[in-house]
Amino acid sequence: MKKLLVALFFGVGMLNCFAAFQYEIVQTPSVWAENSISGNIFYIRVTEGSGTVYIMDKINSLWGTNTELLSQKADMNHYGYVDLSTGTSSAGTGETIITYQHQMNEWAPVVTQTGYALGEFSAGDEIGVWLTVNGTTGASVLGKSNSINSSNMNYRDAYKGIDLLGNDLFQLDFTSGGSVFFGIHGVASSPSGQPLPGILATLLLGGGLMAWRMRRKKA
Repeated sequence: MKKLLVALFFGVGMLNCFAAFQYEIVQTPSVWAENSISGNIFYIRVTEGSGTVYIMDKINSLWGTNTELLSQKADMNHYGYVDLSTGTSSAGTGETIITYQHQMNEWAPVVTQTGYALGEFSAGDEIGVWLTVNGTTGASVLGKSNSINSSNMNYRDAYKGIDLLGNDLFQLDFTSGGSVFFGIHGVASSPSGQPLPGILATLLLGGGLMAWRMRRKKA
């Protein structure tokens, strides 16, 4: 029986590897960019699998006095991504998830970190992030000659430290509205730890065959 359990767990572990959703953040060297946007261009490149990409709140206090949540700094009814292959911009889906929620003690407010979905992407996709601040947009890619980057945007940068939860931070800066910091979070299309549809049945069938062979061997 022990051999059977080990074999089943090993099989599930292998499936998690095959079903992984992986991405990386690509950035240019920090320079004075096209039309006076300083900092560096940065974007998300999906390297494996498919899943949903979220931008999430910066948590600067674990005691409920956060002042840099996305909803406080930007218009989260108007945000989205830029497809680098076409240069076109699209709105985020508007769907949200809770990536962290905790209350330090019974007297403290509950601290909640929210993720805002950009969309679902697959290996090979490359996307920038855009936000709306004081009615104008600014993105992590492209120059001011593109309408997605208004004259109100003047700075952008990747890996601007971490928040109190240890998340990497990214920055878009606006002359009217200041700095907006956010994290990036990905969720695989098939939940982590769960085999893809049809594969669980294959695992169970394989386990059944192995058990039958073991019993036959003992007989």
